[in-house]
Amino acid sequence: MFLNMKSITTGLFTTAAVVALAGCQNYTPAGDGAGSFDRGKLEMSLSPAVVEQFNSLDSNGDGVIDVSEARSNSDLMGAFGTADVDSDRQLSLEEFADSQATDNN
Repeated sequence: MFLNMKSITTGLFTTAAVVALAGCQNYTPAGDGAGSFDRGKLEMSLSPAVVEQFNSLDSNGDGVIDVSEARSNSDLMGAFGTADVDSDRQLSLEEFADSQATDNN
């Protein structure tokens, strides 16, 4: 039984595609997964320094700053209750940026 070149090429291409897609199954795009487009738009509208500071405070990279992460910054910890607008005990990038804008005015 002989295989022609077309069927070999198709088989190899299919195998490569399956392997590539399998490697993407745990891929999370930049941002917060669902809604990452909105997160990206928000990041683009902010100064790079604010985004960088947020990311450095978000030590576990889950997209929010919780109370334990905020403890590393005494100014943020002092303003945490006010900055946490939705009272979920974590700061989103938007809440953090708003608190930084308030501090700078």
